[in-house]
Amino acid sequence: MNIFKRFFNRIFTIHPGDEVPGDVAANFKHNVVVNTIDLSFYFFSDSFWSINTILPVFAATLTDSPFLIGLIPAIVNAGWFLPQLFMSGHISNMPRVLPLSKKMGFLERIPFMFMPLLALLIGKVENRTVFWLLFLLMVWRGVGSGFSALPWQELNARVFPITHRSRYIGFSRVVAQSVGVVGSLLSVFLLGKYPYPSNYAIGFTVAAVSLWISFWAYSQNQEPEIEIHPDLVDEGESKPKGGTWQLMKRILKSDGNFRRYLIARSLAFIGNMASAFMAVYAMQRFSLGDEQAAIFTAVLLITGIFGYAFWGALGDRIGPQKVVVLSFITWGMGLIVAIFARNLWVYYAVFALFSLYSSGLNVGDMMLVMEIGEERYRPVYLGMARSLTGVFLLLAPVLSGWLVEKFSYLVMFAVSLGFVLLAVVVMSAVKDRVRRRAIS
Repeated sequence: MNIFKRFFNRIFTIHPGDEVPGDVAANFKHNVVVNTIDLSFYFFSDSFWSINTILPVFAATLTDSPFLIGLIPAIVNAGWFLPQLFMSGHISNMPRVLPLSKKMGFLERIPFMFMPLLALLIGKVENRTVFWLLFLLMVWRGVGSGFSALPWQELNARVFPITHRSRYIGFSRVVAQSVGVVGSLLSVFLLGKYPYPSNYAIGFTVAAVSLWISFWAYSQNQEPEIEIHPDLVDEGESKPKGGTWQLMKRILKSDGNFRRYLIARSLAFIGNMASAFMAVYAMQRFSLGDEQAAIFTAVLLITGIFGYAFWGALGDRIGPQKVVVLSFITWGMGLIVAIFARNLWVYYAVFALFSLYSSGLNVGDMMLVMEIGEERYRPVYLGMARSLTGVFLLLAPVLSGWLVEKFSYLVMFAVSLGFVLLAVVVMSAVKDRVRRRAIS
């Protein structure tokens, strides 16, 4: 514990030269701890209903339609992105965002409470009915997360200074992924020991309890109150100006760097369409049992521990843009493995490379959007970055499902690879803030 404490103090000490506001610096270590606990229990919960492994496999027991199976992770991801644009003006005008974030986080967690009951309905009602109930819960989950996402990101930007964001993201995700590994191992045990569908119902119940512990920890954040820039409010009022939409138009017209970012992320989202079928393809290709989905989750989480440690240490040095580009390249390598793998042991590399890609993208993209525009307009940039690209998450399952049904999984993987390579080219032209002073 003393070694851990010294390590913690060393990497999270704020020095006077960092020029961090006093109220942020005073609560920094506290916020690192409570947000790491929040993420740890959230990741533990997610290991029982991962949208990249377990939920697609669960959905595949209810329908054999590739399009519908691919729609589950897509609707969750799109729901996270699309609502943020409509909240940006409101959040720009808030001295404190934690109260709103807690309300949205509460609403986001409600659909998870119905998941155990949904699993128990299997065998009592038609599978198609259960699938559409699952779909409705995933819509609620996605949209709920979308409304909670922008205040959550803005809170992170306010309590974690730019000088320490990458190391916080890396540290917290390493701890959370480690806890998630424990959850995935428990999920392997439950899926293998109990008969279907009780195995899913038990796992979903454990996950639901963990989710509320996560919520409690997040509620303990200490948020500084910020001064609202006059450009974002009407004089004498507390609501966003009607000109917020005009501000968005002006940003899109004048900020070429931001436009390049939007194009690159949109291409990457289409290239990510293969992730919904990684586990389903492996289950069919290698004739595997349900518990294998939890093993895939464990591979994702274990690799993610190393990924977050690596990208977190690298991010504050090279900047988020380079992290994102390297992440795209990593996922491209994973797709190449998926196309050519002929046995399960080689195919595990697909999940490992996807996890390295995901961890790098989570570290790099979260930082990149926070600093790609002017600080005073950060919520507006965040909202636009998420919502304007999120629509491509809904296009991806349509394209991937059509490719699988018309051609094959391998063709779909190849098309995904093409979009990822295009994303690499465009993102390489995006600029972030300089991390080091030039040497004269």
